[in-house]
Amino acid sequence: MKVLFVGDIFSKLGRKAFEENVKRIKNEQKINFIIANGENISHGKGMNEGHYKWLLEQGANVITLGNHSFQQKSILNFIDDVNNVVRPLNMVTDHGKGYVTVNYNGVKITVLQVIGKVLMDENNLSPFIETKKVLDELDSNIIICDMHAEATSEKVAYGYAFDGKVTAVLGTHTHVQTSDARILDGGTAYITDVGMTGPLDGVIGVEKSIIIDRYLNDGRQRFTPADTGKYQFCAVIIDIDDKTYKAKNIETIRIID
Repeated sequence: MKVLFVGDIFSKLGRKAFEENVKRIKNEQKINFIIANGENISHGKGMNEGHYKWLLEQGANVITLGNHSFQQKSILNFIDDVNNVVRPLNMVTDHGKGYVTVNYNGVKITVLQVIGKVLMDENNLSPFIETKKVLDELDSNIIICDMHAEATSEKVAYGYAFDGKVTAVLGTHTHVQTSDARILDGGTAYITDVGMTGPLDGVIGVEKSIIIDRYLNDGRQRFTPADTGKYQFCAVIIDIDDKTYKAKNIETIRIID
């Protein structure tokens, strides 16, 4: 079985890159299951109802979110009722699900997401403790975890902590693809950050002039997505053994248009 995980889809150019690449990759690589991080898909902050439906039309099986999970208020129209959207398990909220389990041709696939505490909202519960609680109860063949965090050290530690207990730990949030994709000693596929699907020439998605102005002049312009210019598609493909459900390989994808 092959799982395609697409990194943070950011605004207009992210949607364009996703649409232009995902179906072709699915056919060429014989992908069985597609997971997409959609927490930046709507103007860089959150996912609205229209873009949720659009992702499903494009072939996404499950959508993960992140720190902007509830930025778009229309998400409250559906997030409690669907079984294909995952917000961080350890986020303190009464809405949404921290993990979902999907039956794919008799194979139980769980997609789980946690959010980091380091350099992020300290009100988040421990991603380590909350994951351990869930894993003690889960009965799934494949478990894919989106570790949405700022600090590389927290992501690496999380990967080691659950090596052999989950199929894959895939980092998101920092929007820059890392070069450390590998299979850990216990058999878990790991990467610190899958990277961003969106603007190439912005600063992690935002118009670069706005961010440069903040650093040079203490500017306070409102963040605006870089919606013109080159764009990139960042993802990983996890090849999973059909009998043992262990990860055999993890391959990075980065396409620039």
